[in-house]
Amino acid sequence: MSDIDYGDTKKIRLLPEQTLFSQGDEGDKAYLIVQGVLDVFVDDDKVGYMSDGELFGEMALILNQRRSATIVCKQASELIEITKDKFNELLDSASSEVKNLISDLCTELSKRNSKNNYSKSDIENKLKDQNATVCAITRQIFFRLSKSTSHIE
Repeated sequence: MSDIDYGDTKKIRLLPEQTLFSQGDEGDKAYLIVQGVLDVFVDDDKVGYMSDGELFGEMALILNQRRSATIVCKQASELIEITKDKFNELLDSASSEVKNLISDLCTELSKRNSKNNYSKSDIENKLKDQNATVCAITRQIFFRLSKSTSHIE
């Protein structure tokens, strides 16, 4: 793994078969995949994968939980690492209603429950006039909740 520091964020490069973090680790960072493919393992079983443009690790930050999965690089990958402080700074730019929505969605996703209390139109209405990054995070969490995971295998 090689790192390039850009102040509040860091660019990370992973090689195939490198483990980024393991299930049960402390969740102190979120990641955005710039390029590459990462496999997702739960209890040593491969349950899916993530690729370009996907954000992950945010649930551990929002819910103050340990990592729910192990992430292993499948193809050479480049990620942007987002610290908990920077992530919280982004969330603080959202209204309390949207922060509660994000927290609720993360709670539902962590339970792997396919039902949720928010329709797509509810989310769109609550996201009006919000920070674009916060909107993107909320939409991605909702998408993953509706699909139960990023890419299921």
